[in-house]
Amino acid sequence: MRPAIFFDCDGVLNEEPGGHGVLGPDDIRLIPDAGGAVRAAREAGYLAIIVTNRAQVAKGFVTLAGLETIFARLRELLAQDGGLVDAIYFCPHHPERGTAGGAPDFQIACECRKPGTLLLRRAVADFDIDISRSALIGDSLRDIGAGHAMGLKSYGVRTGYACRDIERYSDRAPPTPDRMFSDVGEAVAFCIAHPGEYGQAGQPD
Repeated sequence: MRPAIFFDCDGVLNEEPGGHGVLGPDDIRLIPDAGGAVRAAREAGYLAIIVTNRAQVAKGFVTLAGLETIFARLRELLAQDGGLVDAIYFCPHHPERGTAGGAPDFQIACECRKPGTLLLRRAVADFDIDISRSALIGDSLRDIGAGHAMGLKSYGVRTGYACRDIERYSDRAPPTPDRMFSDVGEAVAFCIAHPGEYGQAGQPD
């Protein structure tokens, strides 16, 4: 079994553009040294796996084919700094039905939209991932909630939403990041530097 670092996408690896989010490959602007962070994770023996909500598909702003061009551009930019991504898992759904111009087939409640855990469960099964030696890095409390539901150490970054989206939890207590970091590079460095407590490739907790 191998450890992994799960990365959210917008706000963690690339800048959060606001509005309707990333709608095309030209909207991708990497967070400084995001590629270096992914490279460092893989060099330390971690799988680098992206897990991302893409409600733009359900809302009709992006097609699945268009989404592939966005991911291709993200991979390309990360790879320029040696940041090769092992896999990208995405949720194209959104529970709001009847959105004008939307894609009805994707307007459903699902288990893959974070804080649901299906994306993470699929990755764990596909790659035989050791949860006890893995971590998740996100900018949203939805990311943190999904990670904690899987038993992952879940870290927030102060880029993107900076885990301030507390309005999503008006009816219940919000999840709390295990730690907050300035950006993805700092979060990855922490994971690598603390093998005993937080897991590292080749060394069980």
